[in-house]
Amino acid sequence: MTDHDEPPMNGRLPPRVYLVGSLTRFAQGLYMPFLGTYMVDMGASYGELSAFRSVGNIAPTILQPLWGAGSDKVGHTKAFVVFGTLTGLFTVYLFLWASTPFEMIVLYAIQSLLLSIQIPTWLSLIGGLMDEKYRGEELGKLTMVTSIASLVATLIAGFIAGFPAVLPFVRAMLGDWGSVLLPPVDQWKEIYYIPFYVTALVGIVSSLIALTIKEKPRNDSVRRGFPPMFRLLSQPGDFRRLCAVATFFSFAMSMAWPYFVVVQRVWLSNTLLEIAIASAIMSIFTVIFTTPLGRLSDRVGRKPLILIGRGTLFLVPLLYAFATTTLMIYIANAIAGFAIAGAFNALTAYIYDISPEDERGAYLSVYNTFTGIVFLSGTFMAGILGEWFVTFLGSHGAVFAMLVLSGVLRFVAAFMFVFLREPRQYKSTLRAEIYAFLGRRLGGDRV
Repeated sequence: MTDHDEPPMNGRLPPRVYLVGSLTRFAQGLYMPFLGTYMVDMGASYGELSAFRSVGNIAPTILQPLWGAGSDKVGHTKAFVVFGTLTGLFTVYLFLWASTPFEMIVLYAIQSLLLSIQIPTWLSLIGGLMDEKYRGEELGKLTMVTSIASLVATLIAGFIAGFPAVLPFVRAMLGDWGSVLLPPVDQWKEIYYIPFYVTALVGIVSSLIALTIKEKPRNDSVRRGFPPMFRLLSQPGDFRRLCAVATFFSFAMSMAWPYFVVVQRVWLSNTLLEIAIASAIMSIFTVIFTTPLGRLSDRVGRKPLILIGRGTLFLVPLLYAFATTTLMIYIANAIAGFAIAGAFNALTAYIYDISPEDERGAYLSVYNTFTGIVFLSGTFMAGILGEWFVTFLGSHGAVFAMLVLSGVLRFVAAFMFVFLREPRQYKSTLRAEIYAFLGRRLGGDRV
């Protein structure tokens, strides 16, 4: 059976979407949790860490309107997904040859720009394969499956890092081909070698399988213009309101990001395996809650879940700031996993709900670009403030101050999401669902 013969899924995502999504997230799970550690081990300053994080925020988003709107106009969304996945993940292998933090920042910018081709076009592709009434549930299930893949990859990478002799052993097994297929790098980089190398290989496999996904048929009789980017932010409506209320929170959230890895790697001297476990805990809690919260958003609306997710994230930087043991990091990441499960899918589904079907790629990419610019300003400001605080608070005090500041601003900014408006009525409310759940639990206890 070819992709053209693939049977309809009745508004549900086909299995190949889960396979491609899982492989892509598996590849990302191999390297993403360790990039900050890689920079710290390279000797990056707080300013360089902030610059690195800023690049990671803006580079994946700055050209997303071009890719999203371009795929909406010309079609063949799948081709954009394949190219972005292949090139973006392959470039991770080149990180091993960066010799200074500046070189790493440049390579990361290139890799992020390439991967940005995949992000909005992938969401646009799967958005066309789901019925509106199943969006929350299907996004939840997809997030659950792909998060498990990322979790497994992160644990594998962390475990391999604990055995630095693995790479020399593999080279020896390959004989004369060992130094050709696995060229040598600086000694300290060898714990990162296999995860970065396998990322490129899995990216190739994921891209090839993505070619077999059947896209939703397009109505070619409709003339498709290039959606104006500034129109989406200038015209009154639910989308502009979403971008406006997301501004303050996105800024507050990004201020803490450069300093999480400092707490783990410098304050607590965490190994890569401990960092992998922390990332895995976040993924586990995302997996546990993403499907039930996705289904809940289909019943009560997207806004309550966005408020719950965003409203709990202020605890994460505060726990990092006061962390004296790795256990506190694990608790913070568990809260982050729950918050991601609540807010991320609900936000994506909300954008699907308020955007025209033929312009979803443009809406998603413009939102990502807009928030990416805000993230850039937040991490950039965090770097400047962090370096300034060092002069009179010391290195430890500067990190503590930035994390507490981010937590306080997140708490205040979360209330801005009450101004979102649902585009349609839902059959239930969050209060009714809580009462019904408690009624079932209490009734069951009496039995």
